[in-house]
Amino acid sequence: MEPGGELQFSIRRSSTEHNEYSSSSDYNLDDFHGLTRAQIDGDGAAKFELVRDAGSLICEGTFHHGDGGGVFTFSPNAQYTSSMRALGYEGLEEERLFELAVHDVSLAYIHDLDALDYHGLPLDTLVEMRIHGVSVPYIRELRARGYELSTDQLVEMRIHGVTPEFARTLKDLGYGTVAADKLVELRIHGATPEFLKSFQSLSYPLIPLDQLVEFRIHGVSPEYAAQFRDMGYGRVDPDKLVEMRIHGVGADLVKDLQSLGYKNVPIDQLVEMRIHGVTTDFIRDLHKYGYDHVPVSELVEMRIHGVTGSTLEKLQAAGYKGLSTEQIVQMRIHGVI
Repeated sequence: MEPGGELQFSIRRSSTEHNEYSSSSDYNLDDFHGLTRAQIDGDGAAKFELVRDAGSLICEGTFHHGDGGGVFTFSPNAQYTSSMRALGYEGLEEERLFELAVHDVSLAYIHDLDALDYHGLPLDTLVEMRIHGVSVPYIRELRARGYELSTDQLVEMRIHGVTPEFARTLKDLGYGTVAADKLVELRIHGATPEFLKSFQSLSYPLIPLDQLVEFRIHGVSPEYAAQFRDMGYGRVDPDKLVEMRIHGVGADLVKDLQSLGYKNVPIDQLVEMRIHGVTTDFIRDLHKYGYDHVPVSELVEMRIHGVTGSTLEKLQAAGYKGLSTEQIVQMRIHGVI
């Protein structure tokens, strides 16, 4: 038994053609005729029915303190079959009726969809919509917000948790009526309204939705942006935040550089340092061989041409002392070392 009066109901069925069918979903206790909470929480036998338009699952078994098991039989509803035939659905065999019953593809659901201009939908589409919770109120709420969607779009939105409230919140934040595929993309990457609002609290203007998706893909969080703001970089440009994350520019790097005397290194240079492998260990090696406070541009140039602590050690062991960084680079370029 789940909290809030819900229970998980799992079924498995084998047909004479050796087809296997299994399903497990959450149901309300009220969906089951003849079943009480006391029976579920107790310890004993029970008999109850799951009644649907397409037919009834007649269940018999036992419960033991919230867990139960047993067998069921399916009884198709002849009136449903007749009504479905009148709607153009011919040749409904028991296996199909069983599936329609389990997923509650009711006549009312079909009629309501027809009233919403979803006419003559294939049974597989109806089942898929019910499996993923595409309800009539869900469709109506989205339409009220300006969304005229195909059944495939509705299913995709439900799969990824796009709600009418999500669309409304984005509109309230200033994004207007966001396209359905963009809503799905935002949900896939976890760009929630809370995520958006966190950046607004850091004084960022309305960040384009494509950029917010990039933020999520590359791990640009509000906390990440706040770290650099607090270290004196102010409101870092969104494109720069993405570039920094791609190349692994973190707050620890900035703090380590500051401890070595490199204060307020520009963002572009921080990225360059990461691209070319200018590490704080490399800078410490330079200190060890007498090269203090080498400008970042020269550090980058040295690493581009493969200058390491080992390079400096070999040079000084060979008697080359007091060389400028440019001279060392030139020696590397021309193969002297």
